[in-house]
Amino acid sequence: MYFRYLFGIIVGAITISAIILFGEKGVIALALLALRPMIMRWKKMKADERELSLFHKTNSITLGLVLLLIVVTFLIYGDKIREYFTSYWVTLFAGAIVGIQGIVGFVLLKIK
Repeated sequence: MYFRYLFGIIVGAITISAIILFGEKGVIALALLALRPMIMRWKKMKADERELSLFHKTNSITLGLVLLLIVVTFLIYGDKIREYFTSYWVTLFAGAIVGIQGIVGFVLLKIK
């Protein structure tokens, strides 16, 4: 279970860095997420019921945090967001979703 969330944090950080450096073309880094199921199958990692329920809870909390992040960003920056992230702000938040999911998952694992 730790692997899933650590992998998400790493891919999220790589994706955000790639988008900041290369613009919209940096979203290609999200393709690294396709490696996770292959690695999990190769290592024969299977989730039990507790892990699946934790995964669904993590997704719900992540969705709430990302929506809050988007609303706060637009309230603070407003029209300035168009100047800085004209065409790739959505892809930037896609990378943030992956990273935030990994962080939330680690926090929930430490709590339980």
